[in-house]
Amino acid sequence: MIDVMKSAEEVYRDKAKRVEAIIPTFDPANGDMILVYALEDERVGRSFRLSPELGATFRELISLAIRTKAN
Repeated sequence: MIDVMKSAEEVYRDKAKRVEAIIPTFDPANGDMILVYALEDERVGRSFRLSPELGATFRELISLAIRTKAN
């Protein structure tokens, strides 16, 4: 029997390939980072809230990417 169910990792990888835009924003009430993303084949964006630790890591990666591109 062929397994037609994808693992969660495969689903996330498929979505990651279709990401068109990632927009970091912040919740003004508590400062949590929220990522809004849009997939190329969908008309609406989706969002999720990051933990403070993951938000800090994301900010570091964005800063590194900006510095790398500037050089």
